[in-house]
Amino acid sequence: MKLYLDGLFYKGSGIGRYYESLTKEFAKRGIKIYTCVPNNLRNDFEKDFSNIPNIEPIFVDYEKFSVKGFFKQSEILKKIEKEVTLYFYPHVNLPYYIPKNTVITIHDLRPLTQFWDRNEIKRKIFIFYLKRALKHSTKIIAVSNTVAKELKQNFKLVNKDIEIIYEFLEDKFINYNQQSRLIIDKPYLLFIGNRKKHKNLELLLKAFVKIKDEIPHYLVIAGTKDENKREDEIDMLIKKFNIQNRIIQLIKPDDKTIINLYSFADLFVFPSLFEGFGLPPLEAVSLGCPVILSDIPILRETFGEAGFYFNPFSEEDLAKAILKLISYKEFKIGLLKKQEERLKMFDKDKIIEQHVFLFERIIRGKP
Repeated sequence: MKLYLDGLFYKGSGIGRYYESLTKEFAKRGIKIYTCVPNNLRNDFEKDFSNIPNIEPIFVDYEKFSVKGFFKQSEILKKIEKEVTLYFYPHVNLPYYIPKNTVITIHDLRPLTQFWDRNEIKRKIFIFYLKRALKHSTKIIAVSNTVAKELKQNFKLVNKDIEIIYEFLEDKFINYNQQSRLIIDKPYLLFIGNRKKHKNLELLLKAFVKIKDEIPHYLVIAGTKDENKREDEIDMLIKKFNIQNRIIQLIKPDDKTIINLYSFADLFVFPSLFEGFGLPPLEAVSLGCPVILSDIPILRETFGEAGFYFNPFSEEDLAKAILKLISYKEFKIGLLKKQEERLKMFDKDKIIEQHVFLFERIIRGKP
């Protein structure tokens, strides 16, 4: 099999990690991969993929959602069309020319929701690309049943079945060396993620204020932050609540730091109001950290009865959930055991096989 796997989202948060993981796993299994990657990321790409065979990068002078890329990538695809048997876009950013046997992945539909926090022009651009991708792709992959349901509610997908293929944990979160050095030598609760509104970090801060005098824990907030703001809404809330001395912030932590944070946290809190899948809770569990989750459909889907849920609109409910996990050791141990069992649903090899089997069906003309 010779596969074109689009890399325009390489190094871009969730989709970027999805692309990187799949590219490496397909290549290791002997699949020849052609991939377009922005030239400004060439050094990163060559470092990350230096020991991986079967990958032929095409470094380009355009980036995702660019007018230049919309047309120029069409020329590239036509040049390799005789070599490639299937085209896989882990997103909806398809170029003007769309070859046969094109597969897309839909991760979420946040631009269609109240949680979209960018401007209206970007929303319309996304919808334009999304509609084209849904119409012209050979097959649609959704990363969850929740996303598939939202797609069907919002679009008429005539004669197109949606393939549900979950995301999987990267090896680094499973085959890790036991961390012996604590980055933070105090007991702490952990939040990892960006600070956008739908991540609901404000609720966690309010819940923490309610219980901070009852527990010795600090609250660790790790993830990306708007680089254009020296002080964002979360910083202002921390000052407003006068809890600066109980909050530890780590901006843009690397994977080694994230693994350490998961490994030694007493509890991981995931208060999101909206997700397409939600890998961080699974990563936390794989590193021995129990999680509590907002009660939203996607997290019910991924964790089922192994989840311990709270009302994502109630700081009181979240505060009670945190106290229960911190206070009752046996309950915490039992919950983690159930959550670790749940990880089997997201076995990497099984999920890669699902992709390969789907691609082989499409190539045979039986999508």
